[in-house]
Amino acid sequence: MVNSGASGFSAADDRRVVALSSASALVFVGLLLRLFYLQIVIGPAMTRRAEQNRTQVIPLLAPRGLLLDRRGEVLVDNAPRFSLFYSHTPQSPSFIDVQEELARRFPKDHGAIFRKMAEARRFGKMTRILSNIQRQEALALMERRMLLPGVNVIVEPQRRARFGALASHALGYVEEIDAAELGRYRDRGLRQGQRIGKTGLERYYDERLRGLDGGLQFETDAAGRHVQVIRRIPSEPGQDLHLTLDRRLQEVAEAALDRSPSGRGAVVAVDPRDGAVRVLASRPGSDPSQNLFESMGDPGLPLFNRALQGTYPPGSVFKMVTAACALSDVGWDVRKAFYCTGAFRSGAKEFACWGVHRRKDFFGAVAWSCNVYFYNMGLAIGPDFLEAMARSFGLGEKTGIDMPTESSGLIPGRSWKRKAQREGWFDGDTVNMSIGQGAVTATPIQAAVLMASVANGGTLWRPFLVERVVDSQDRILVQGGAAARRRVALSDEVWGTLRRALEGVVTTGSGRAVNRPDLAVGAKTGTAQNPHGEDHSWFAVYAGRPGESPSLALAVFVENGGRGSVAGGPIAREILDAAFPRGPA
Repeated sequence: MVNSGASGFSAADDRRVVALSSASALVFVGLLLRLFYLQIVIGPAMTRRAEQNRTQVIPLLAPRGLLLDRRGEVLVDNAPRFSLFYSHTPQSPSFIDVQEELARRFPKDHGAIFRKMAEARRFGKMTRILSNIQRQEALALMERRMLLPGVNVIVEPQRRARFGALASHALGYVEEIDAAELGRYRDRGLRQGQRIGKTGLERYYDERLRGLDGGLQFETDAAGRHVQVIRRIPSEPGQDLHLTLDRRLQEVAEAALDRSPSGRGAVVAVDPRDGAVRVLASRPGSDPSQNLFESMGDPGLPLFNRALQGTYPPGSVFKMVTAACALSDVGWDVRKAFYCTGAFRSGAKEFACWGVHRRKDFFGAVAWSCNVYFYNMGLAIGPDFLEAMARSFGLGEKTGIDMPTESSGLIPGRSWKRKAQREGWFDGDTVNMSIGQGAVTATPIQAAVLMASVANGGTLWRPFLVERVVDSQDRILVQGGAAARRRVALSDEVWGTLRRALEGVVTTGSGRAVNRPDLAVGAKTGTAQNPHGEDHSWFAVYAGRPGESPSLALAVFVENGGRGSVAGGPIAREILDAAFPRGPA
């Protein structure tokens, strides 16, 4: 008998063969699945990662839109400037050596250099370390490029103020976005290293001005050094803003403020016919093209916008409100006269007048800004009517100008005092309020809007700075223009009486500094008491050609300037002379 296992496989061998075949099949299927995963599922991502290990992209700033004045003159544009970038890779040698050399070359910026190079090392991204570096330093770094791995100098379009500090508070400045802003503006698609508007129009219209950044894709070697440009990603320029500002008037206003007793203050000029802002000046100022960190520590506060953010007692400029209230709400007789001895007593307190005016009727009291007359007027009106009239003129609220960080000022009243000071309202509060003192505060732009509404007969415009927004093909994308906030409801007779009184300030009273026989001019001077130092100076005025609607209303404020007619009057006169040049004799 023959043994079956002597010439073939046993059943156990068959089972082993089947098992091995199954295992081989599983391994083969596993390899196929792995290859599918590597090539199809994550292949594109791995390809991108490999490409990133071999290349770096430097984002390049898009040219921001231009800022032009009302006559088309460019105020802010872009100029090619050198920027310093750093890219860190695990193969990059001498990180500390590079950091220390850059800090030695730019000692004033060593803090920013250490911070941003640390960010580049932590995140592995191309990072802008410094902007606007000097040409000499840029060329020196380019020469040492092979000894400074990861360091690159690139030419970018960067902001240039054509006239230095001119209108710096209105125009604003641009800086790199910070961590807080990245979180706050997450929905705007902003990224680390991007530059955005920080103040003024640059901030308010940032999304239109910013454009779309481009970039340069570089091939890199093992040490992270850039070998060559592989691809240039084009940028899209931002949109241009055509402003209502008048450069000539702005220059006159700022130069006059610089010559004022304190060199600190503001001028706002608007067109009473539509609210277009012709001047928005705050001094001192700072050149946004220069290093702004030095300005931040300046005790003169050159970055503080006094025209929009500064809140001050309006002093006798507020008497326009008191007069309008008396003429409309209590039927004030303009022939009524009071005798001014230089002081007024209400209860146990004495309130001063700046002079001894003797007997004055309404027109004489306005012309010479007699406090005693207005103390009596205010008590006859009462605080509730005064508060309501002040609010109807837009005091105590923002004007709505197309600018950020505007202050609202304060108009007090009975309810405000109960909440804020936990006490009732006294006659002394009314006396103070009637001449714009006490708790009353206003901004220079509110004073200009107030004067404009008197000039035009009661229309309270929203002041605006941007006439139109235009793209790179010169297509108008946004058309600015007049927008009325409300009407101050006074009769034509009241408006006529009020303007007649203000014109008397110019012809016979404290505002004679702006008297021009060839113009129709009304004005109100103001000297605001300041418990922290010298009094503040105010001068509000409107003007126009005879027989025409007034075309300019302005408020001059000189911080710690003293008498309004002395410090503010000459500034107002210079601006009027520039705005209304005299014809040939």
